[in-house]
Amino acid sequence: MKIYTKTGDQGQTALIGGKRVPKTDTHLEVYGTLDELSSFIGLLKQSTTDSIAQQLTQIQETLILINALYANDSEEWDKAHRFDEAHTNNIEEQIDSINAQLPPIKCFIIPGTSSTNALCNVCRCICRRAERNIHRLPLFDNQAKAAIYINRLSDYFFVLGRKFEQPEQK
Repeated sequence: MKIYTKTGDQGQTALIGGKRVPKTDTHLEVYGTLDELSSFIGLLKQSTTDSIAQQLTQIQETLILINALYANDSEEWDKAHRFDEAHTNNIEEQIDSINAQLPPIKCFIIPGTSSTNALCNVCRCICRRAERNIHRLPLFDNQAKAAIYINRLSDYFFVLGRKFEQPEQK
């Protein structure tokens, strides 16, 4: 099977279902940004513990499902591909678990106290960009449920980044 199809050479591509759209379409911005996020999550996994790397792999798997939701503009397709809100509940539990181990925030946090902290914050920022793009679309029911997950995911990366903060050296 060839990797290239030449069908996008004129700046158009197909959504799930076959509709041709410009490569600048918001659907592509969303799933391209989520793909970028997954790539950075892969990099982040290289500098975390095994248990956190497992959580991050689960997040990457969920992002694949979410990408499929945003790669279409058909309400029928959305209805046939349910987003399980258990994903959102799971990420909220992880946020609460990590946050319970952290001291209260007393000032603005500047990313980069460690390389792992910096990568967490890169993931958080990419996630926020994806969320902004998501809300440029008219959302079907399951897309809206996935948008809530993406919102929580940025919070996850915020608290995970705090977990990997290093005290400032003077």
